[in-house]
Amino acid sequence: MAINHARRRRARVAIFLSVTLAAVSASAYLLATLASRFSARIDVTATGSQRLAERTMRVLAQLDRPYEIVVATDFSMVDRRATERLNDVLNEYTRSSPHITFSFIDTASAAGARNFRDLVGRLASRESEILTQQRAAIELHMGAIASLATSFSESLSPRLLDIEGQIPSVSDASRAQREFFSQAAAASRILSRDLAAASTAAAEAMRATVADVNLPQTDIASARLSEALAPAIDHLAFLDRELSRFAAIRDQQGPATDAAGALAQLARQQRDRAAVVLDALRNMRRPNVLRIVDTLRSGSASLVLGPSEIGASAIDLASLLPSSAWLDATGAAKADQNRRVEELLSTAIASLLNKNPPILVLIHGEPQAFLSQVPLVTLLRQRLEFRGVDLLEWPAVLTQDPPPTHSIDPEQRRPVVYASLSPNTSAPASERGGLTGIQRAQRLGAVLRSLAESGRNLLISINPSVLPTYGDADPFSPAMAHFGITAETGRPLLRESLTAGVRAVENDFTLQADETQHPISAAMRGLPTFIAWPIALFARGSPDQSVRTTHTTLLSLPAAPNTWLESQWLRLWQTPRDQRHLLSDLPRFDDARDGRWPEGRDTGQPQRWALAIAAERFSADRPTQRAVVIGSNNWFIDAITGQQVPLEGRRVPANPGNLELFEAAVSWLAGQDELIAQSPSARAAPIVSPIEDEKATRIRLALIVGLPLLSLLAGLFYRLLRR
Repeated sequence: MAINHARRRRARVAIFLSVTLAAVSASAYLLATLASRFSARIDVTATGSQRLAERTMRVLAQLDRPYEIVVATDFSMVDRRATERLNDVLNEYTRSSPHITFSFIDTASAAGARNFRDLVGRLASRESEILTQQRAAIELHMGAIASLATSFSESLSPRLLDIEGQIPSVSDASRAQREFFSQAAAASRILSRDLAAASTAAAEAMRATVADVNLPQTDIASARLSEALAPAIDHLAFLDRELSRFAAIRDQQGPATDAAGALAQLARQQRDRAAVVLDALRNMRRPNVLRIVDTLRSGSASLVLGPSEIGASAIDLASLLPSSAWLDATGAAKADQNRRVEELLSTAIASLLNKNPPILVLIHGEPQAFLSQVPLVTLLRQRLEFRGVDLLEWPAVLTQDPPPTHSIDPEQRRPVVYASLSPNTSAPASERGGLTGIQRAQRLGAVLRSLAESGRNLLISINPSVLPTYGDADPFSPAMAHFGITAETGRPLLRESLTAGVRAVENDFTLQADETQHPISAAMRGLPTFIAWPIALFARGSPDQSVRTTHTTLLSLPAAPNTWLESQWLRLWQTPRDQRHLLSDLPRFDDARDGRWPEGRDTGQPQRWALAIAAERFSADRPTQRAVVIGSNNWFIDAITGQQVPLEGRRVPANPGNLELFEAAVSWLAGQDELIAQSPSARAAPIVSPIEDEKATRIRLALIVGLPLLSLLAGLFYRLLRR
């Protein structure tokens, strides 16, 4: 009996173990299967170094076809740290999107050289049809230009000299006519040589190769031909006009005038034919592969290859794989370099997806164009250009006409956004007879009003203004009123502080975005944003009853007893920042002329001053119009966006929210909401979101009252269990 009992017990144990093993194996298999299809990775690092930024995730979510990232270089010359960090980010990309693949090509090896040659051949074959068509068209145009060059040297020039010989040199007028024909003949010979040289250069461009693969540079060939053909057409038009005028002189009719009339007709015919050729050359679309040909010719490349109809995008290899010296000098941590690589890759992919990036026109009231000479918005320009956004300057004081965009947008498909930079209204005229700050502000305000009324989308930044203190309206009021917004430009917000018994008045504020559902707020969320000399904004609604206007506050400042609208601000404004502590009469709140609460009085409820508002204007007869009004002026200049602070042995941006605000505002005004998200570079420092006063009060009460109460309840429960 004991033996049978032992056997049964062993059998039960064996069965139990078998069932347990089978269940564990099945569970493991099921978990492995689920993990291969669904993945979840939780990043608990302070800097978010183990996850992709929201902007990157949005870009990857738009991919619906395969995209390949190829990095080809001599990897023996690359710092191993840079390669590892690039590989980490690329692996994260492939985990986040099934449409992303990547490969490394070591061009120093024989296999790598073959792979690079295959890559070039693959790129060329993707656009073989358009390259073949353009090759045939350019060869045809080269024939027409060669014929024109021959005509210049063998027909036009000799016939011009013949006419010169038929004009008697008997007076100053006739000698001037002879000089004209002599110079016109010489110009024709020079243009003939220029046309022939352009044809030679175009032929060389058509024979260009990369890695032994023929890759005709049709863009360079067409550019060389166009550069030579344009002055030739101008010369023909000039000859047509002057020869026709000469042939029409009544008192010298004869062989010379007859010959001039016939030659004018020939010049006119050649001009018309050449103009057709020039138009075809200028409208020749640049194949996508030629946009990266310089990168390919260097023998090293970092490329994002989209579908053939979308094309390819090149990435600066030195930025993607920085040198050892750069890594050592900057002390860039792994998370910093990962974000740098992620920014480069996501922007390159986004540039392929967005074929119509916005054009930003920066309007200002200064008496001259200065953006190319003064490094005022260099960081902003670099960031926008990195994303394909072109920045144009419009000095509204010099011209009322916007800068032309045809050269960068021939088909006029790209959205145009207008941003303003306000002048200092308290400034005198910079020179005798020049315009004062008030006059320049009035001209800029007139331009903004015209743009608003014509349906343009605007990013308006405003300065404190002296005009309301004189009882006059601010020049920017009409443009803002079009969107139902008013501003206290005559009374900027100031804040009083007392430190160690020393009173100070502050005009600089560091804020974080309001918690709204607006896409611009999402791009700025949790990021410090610096606002100097803030102007309070108010959403009043549109005066036009047939128009519906919506407003969203993006940035606001809590109203408090130590913060107020100050009317006597001019002396503080005109005093340099480092000398303000010497002022003996700092502004003080005056109940008769200043304001302390947005609603005019203390209601006992939390009140906030709106400093940035996004507005949308809906009407039945016009497309939706958008505007973003910022109650500050210099918030996007280099002096603010370039500020850095030390953190954990490295330097990080002090005000990352400013550039995020500007970039998000441009995308929103351009109607490209799907591209708005926080960029990887904004996460350089761990940010703790501010706690609202009400929430902080509840937390304090929970800690003070809740913990003792919880301890008491736990004691009572324990007492009940012991009974």
